Order: sequence, then C-alpha cells, then structure tokens
Amino acid sequence: MENNAELVRLEEFVDKLLTKYNQLKSDYHAVQDTLRQRDAECAELKNNIFNLSTERTAVGNRVAGLLDRIEQWESEQSPSATGKSETVGGAQGSLFAGDAESQNS
Repeated sequence: MENNAELVRLEEFVDKLLTKYNQLKSDYHAVQDTLRQRDAECAELKNNIFNLSTERTAVGNRVAGLLDRIEQWESEQSPSATGKSETVGGAQGSLFAGDAESQNS
C-alpha cells in the first residue's frame, strides 16, 4: 500500500512536470512568433529609413540646385555683369524698382 501511495505521488509529479513543459513549449513558440514579427517590423523600418534618407538627399540636391540658380541669377543682375549701376537694394531691390516707380506716379 505504501508503494502505491509513492507511485501516485510520482504520477502527480510527472503530470505537473509535463504540464509545465507543455506550457513552456507554448510560451517558447509564442515568443518565437513575436520575434519573427519584430524582425519583420525592424526590416520594414530600416527600409523606410533608407527610403526617407534617399528622399531627403534628393530634396537637398533640388534645394541646392535652386539656390545655385538664384545665385547665378543674382550675379547676372549685378552691376558688373550689366554695366549699369543699380539702386540701393541690390539685385532683389531692382525687382521692385518698377513697382516703386509706378506707385510714385
């Protein structure tokens, strides 16, 4: 009879071990799934960062090109390029010279 009680205790212990093992196995698979999702999310974010960096570079190049065009235009409008003396305000001031003259009339 005493051996029977020990066997029951052993069976209960093994059942608990198997239950805990199955729970750990389930948790492990859930963590693996989460890890896969996070890896995919990280890859997507890295791709987005690359795309944004590429876009930022393109925008920067376009802005630099516009600034170069403005500087070129200003240098073409300067007195040394045209041989005329300009009013106070430089090249940009001459843009509005016609407006000032029409307002004074």
